[in-house]
Amino acid sequence: MNKHQALSAGKAESLQQITDAAAQCFMAKGLEKATIDDIADVLGATKGRVYHHFRSKNAIYFAVHRQAMQYCFDAVEPVLKQDIPADEKLFRMAVAHAHVMMDTLPYQRSIRLGVDIYLRGPTTQAEREVLTELIEQRNGYENLFRDVLRSGKAAGTLDVPNVDLAGRAVMGALNGLVDWYRIRPDQSAADRAAIADGLAHTIIYGIKA
Repeated sequence: MNKHQALSAGKAESLQQITDAAAQCFMAKGLEKATIDDIADVLGATKGRVYHHFRSKNAIYFAVHRQAMQYCFDAVEPVLKQDIPADEKLFRMAVAHAHVMMDTLPYQRSIRLGVDIYLRGPTTQAEREVLTELIEQRNGYENLFRDVLRSGKAAGTLDVPNVDLAGRAVMGALNGLVDWYRIRPDQSAADRAAIADGLAHTIIYGIKA
Protein backbone atom coordinates (compact mmCIF):
# COMPACT_ATOMS: atom_id res chain seq x y z
CA MET A 1 0.00 0.00 0.00
CA ASN A 2 1.48 3.35 -1.05
CA LYS A 3 1.17 6.63 0.85
CA HIS A 4 -1.86 7.81 -1.14
CA GLN A 5 -3.68 4.53 -0.58
CA ALA A 6 -2.84 4.63 3.13
CA LEU A 7 -4.22 8.17 3.45
CA SER A 8 -7.39 7.19 1.55
CA ALA A 9 -7.91 4.13 3.74
CA GLY A 10 -7.34 6.21 6.87
CA LYS A 11 -9.89 8.79 5.76
CA ALA A 12 -12.46 6.10 4.97
CA GLU A 13 -11.94 4.52 8.40
CA SER A 14 -12.32 7.89 10.12
CA LEU A 15 -15.52 8.64 8.20
CA GLN A 16 -16.92 5.22 9.13
CA GLN A 17 -16.13 5.81 12.80
CA ILE A 18 -17.89 9.19 12.74
CA THR A 19 -21.01 7.84 11.03
CA ASP A 20 -21.09 4.89 13.47
CA ALA A 21 -20.96 7.32 16.40
CA ALA A 22 -23.55 9.60 14.83
CA ALA A 23 -25.98 6.74 14.18
CA GLN A 24 -25.71 5.69 17.83
CA CYS A 25 -26.35 9.27 18.97
CA PHE A 26 -29.31 9.75 16.65
CA MET A 27 -30.89 6.52 17.90
CA ALA A 28 -30.26 7.32 21.57
CA LYS A 29 -31.15 11.03 21.66
CA GLY A 30 -33.18 11.64 18.56
CA LEU A 31 -32.05 13.50 15.49
CA GLU A 32 -33.12 16.94 16.68
CA LYS A 33 -31.52 16.68 20.14
CA ALA A 34 -28.25 14.97 19.22
CA THR A 35 -25.38 17.41 18.82
CA ILE A 36 -21.90 17.45 17.31
CA ASP A 37 -20.60 17.40 20.90
CA ASP A 38 -22.54 14.19 21.56
CA ILE A 39 -21.10 12.58 18.44
CA ALA A 40 -17.58 13.62 19.45
CA ASP A 41 -18.12 12.20 22.94
CA VAL A 42 -19.19 8.80 21.58
CA LEU A 43 -16.27 8.93 19.18
CA GLY A 44 -13.86 9.81 22.01
CA ALA A 45 -12.53 12.75 20.02
CA THR A 46 -12.84 16.51 19.70
CA LYS A 47 -15.41 18.36 17.63
CA GLY A 48 -12.54 19.36 15.40
CA ARG A 49 -12.17 15.80 14.14
CA VAL A 50 -15.85 15.69 13.23
CA TYR A 51 -15.79 19.10 11.53
CA HIS A 52 -12.69 18.05 9.59
CA HIS A 53 -14.94 15.70 7.60
CA PHE A 54 -18.42 17.25 7.91
CA ARG A 55 -19.62 20.84 7.84
CA SER A 56 -22.84 20.25 9.77
CA LYS A 57 -25.04 17.74 11.54
CA ASN A 58 -27.22 17.62 8.45
CA ALA A 59 -24.23 16.49 6.39
CA ILE A 60 -23.52 13.75 8.93
CA TYR A 61 -27.14 12.60 8.80
CA PHE A 62 -26.97 12.36 5.02
CA ALA A 63 -23.83 10.21 5.32
CA VAL A 64 -25.60 7.97 7.85
CA HIS A 65 -28.57 7.66 5.50
CA ARG A 66 -26.38 6.72 2.53
CA GLN A 67 -24.54 4.12 4.56
CA ALA A 68 -27.79 2.66 5.89
CA MET A 69 -29.09 2.21 2.36
CA GLN A 70 -25.79 0.72 1.18
CA TYR A 71 -26.04 -1.91 3.92
CA CYS A 72 -29.47 -2.82 2.53
CA PHE A 73 -28.30 -3.08 -1.08
CA ASP A 74 -25.27 -5.15 -0.04
CA ALA A 75 -27.52 -7.59 1.83
CA VAL A 76 -30.15 -8.08 -0.84
CA GLU A 77 -28.30 -7.89 -4.16
CA PRO A 78 -26.61 -11.32 -3.78
CA VAL A 79 -30.07 -12.89 -3.42
CA LEU A 80 -31.22 -11.23 -6.64
CA LYS A 81 -28.51 -13.10 -8.54
CA GLN A 82 -29.81 -16.50 -7.41
CA ASP A 83 -31.67 -18.54 -10.01
CA ILE A 84 -34.67 -19.51 -7.87
CA PRO A 85 -38.47 -19.04 -8.11
CA ALA A 86 -39.75 -15.56 -7.30
CA ASP A 87 -41.53 -16.57 -4.09
CA GLU A 88 -38.38 -18.14 -2.65
CA LYS A 89 -36.30 -15.18 -3.83
CA LEU A 90 -38.69 -12.72 -2.18
CA PHE A 91 -38.56 -14.73 1.04
CA ARG A 92 -34.75 -14.73 1.07
CA MET A 93 -34.68 -11.01 0.31
CA ALA A 94 -37.03 -10.41 3.23
CA VAL A 95 -34.80 -12.49 5.52
CA ALA A 96 -31.72 -10.58 4.37
CA HIS A 97 -33.50 -7.26 4.90
CA ALA A 98 -34.63 -8.25 8.39
CA HIS A 99 -31.07 -9.21 9.30
CA VAL A 100 -29.67 -5.89 8.12
CA MET A 101 -32.35 -4.03 10.10
CA MET A 102 -31.16 -5.76 13.26
CA ASP A 103 -27.43 -5.80 12.50
CA THR A 104 -27.29 -2.09 11.63
CA LEU A 105 -30.14 -0.92 13.86
CA PRO A 106 -28.74 2.54 14.75
CA TYR A 107 -28.40 3.38 11.06
CA GLN A 108 -31.82 2.07 10.08
CA ARG A 109 -33.61 3.78 12.95
CA SER A 110 -31.85 7.03 12.06
CA ILE A 111 -33.45 6.88 8.61
CA ARG A 112 -36.92 6.60 10.10
CA LEU A 113 -36.22 9.41 12.56
CA GLY A 114 -34.69 11.71 10.03
CA VAL A 115 -36.47 11.88 6.72
CA ASP A 116 -39.79 13.22 8.01
CA ILE A 117 -38.05 15.76 10.24
CA TYR A 118 -35.93 17.16 7.45
CA LEU A 119 -38.74 17.15 4.91
CA ARG A 120 -40.91 19.32 7.12
CA GLY A 121 -38.11 21.30 8.77
CA PRO A 122 -36.09 24.30 7.62
CA THR A 123 -33.57 23.04 5.06
CA THR A 124 -31.60 24.74 2.32
CA GLN A 125 -32.16 24.11 -1.37
CA ALA A 126 -28.94 22.09 -1.48
CA GLU A 127 -30.11 19.94 1.43
CA ARG A 128 -33.49 19.36 -0.20
CA GLU A 129 -31.70 18.21 -3.33
CA VAL A 130 -29.67 15.71 -1.31
CA LEU A 131 -32.83 14.49 0.41
CA THR A 132 -34.48 14.01 -2.96
CA GLU A 133 -31.47 11.96 -4.07
CA LEU A 134 -31.63 9.83 -0.93
CA ILE A 135 -35.35 9.23 -1.30
CA GLU A 136 -34.78 8.16 -4.92
CA GLN A 137 -32.12 5.74 -3.67
CA ARG A 138 -34.60 4.30 -1.17
CA ASN A 139 -37.26 4.01 -3.87
CA GLY A 140 -34.76 2.22 -6.09
CA TYR A 141 -34.12 -0.29 -3.35
CA GLU A 142 -37.82 -0.89 -2.77
CA ASN A 143 -38.26 -1.39 -6.52
CA LEU A 144 -35.97 -4.44 -6.28
CA PHE A 145 -38.72 -6.06 -4.20
CA ARG A 146 -41.46 -4.87 -6.54
CA ASP A 147 -39.64 -6.35 -9.53
CA VAL A 148 -39.61 -9.75 -7.83
CA LEU A 149 -43.27 -9.39 -6.89
CA ARG A 150 -44.03 -8.60 -10.52
CA SER A 151 -42.02 -11.62 -11.68
CA GLY A 152 -43.82 -13.89 -9.21
CA LYS A 153 -47.18 -12.59 -10.32
CA ALA A 154 -46.34 -13.31 -13.95
CA ALA A 155 -45.09 -16.80 -13.08
CA GLY A 156 -48.08 -17.57 -10.89
CA THR A 157 -45.96 -18.25 -7.79
CA LEU A 158 -47.17 -15.13 -5.96
CA ASP A 159 -50.74 -13.93 -5.50
CA VAL A 160 -50.28 -10.19 -6.04
CA PRO A 161 -53.37 -8.31 -7.24
CA ASN A 162 -51.55 -4.97 -6.95
CA VAL A 163 -47.74 -4.92 -7.11
CA ASP A 164 -47.34 -1.37 -5.80
CA LEU A 165 -49.64 -2.01 -2.85
CA ALA A 166 -47.98 -5.34 -2.08
CA GLY A 167 -44.56 -3.68 -2.23
CA ARG A 168 -45.63 -1.04 0.28
CA ALA A 169 -47.07 -3.70 2.57
CA VAL A 170 -43.95 -5.87 2.45
CA MET A 171 -41.52 -2.99 3.00
CA GLY A 172 -43.69 -1.42 5.69
CA ALA A 173 -43.82 -4.66 7.66
CA LEU A 174 -40.09 -5.31 7.28
CA ASN A 175 -39.04 -1.76 8.14
CA GLY A 176 -41.36 -1.74 11.14
CA LEU A 177 -38.89 -4.13 12.77
CA VAL A 178 -36.68 -1.18 13.74
CA ASP A 179 -39.51 0.25 15.84
CA TRP A 180 -39.96 -2.78 18.08
CA TYR A 181 -36.68 -4.69 17.90
CA ARG A 182 -34.33 -4.18 20.84
CA ILE A 183 -30.68 -5.22 21.06
CA ARG A 184 -30.15 -7.57 24.01
CA PRO A 185 -26.70 -8.61 25.28
CA ASP A 186 -27.85 -12.21 25.69
CA GLN A 187 -29.32 -12.49 22.21
CA SER A 188 -27.53 -14.96 19.96
CA ALA A 189 -27.13 -15.10 16.20
CA ALA A 190 -29.61 -17.99 16.24
CA ASP A 191 -32.15 -15.78 18.03
CA ARG A 192 -31.80 -13.09 15.36
CA ALA A 193 -32.07 -15.70 12.62
CA ALA A 194 -35.32 -16.95 14.15
CA ILE A 195 -36.72 -13.42 14.19
CA ALA A 196 -35.68 -12.79 10.58
CA ASP A 197 -37.05 -16.12 9.32
CA GLY A 198 -40.28 -15.84 11.29
CA LEU A 199 -40.96 -12.27 10.20
CA ALA A 200 -40.15 -13.01 6.56
CA HIS A 201 -42.31 -16.14 6.54
CA THR A 202 -45.28 -14.29 8.02
CA ILE A 203 -44.97 -11.41 5.55
CA ILE A 204 -44.35 -13.46 2.39
CA TYR A 205 -46.40 -16.60 3.03
CA GLY A 206 -49.03 -15.25 5.41
CA ILE A 207 -50.62 -16.91 8.41
CA LYS A 208 -53.35 -18.90 6.72
CA ALA A 209 -53.27 -22.55 7.83
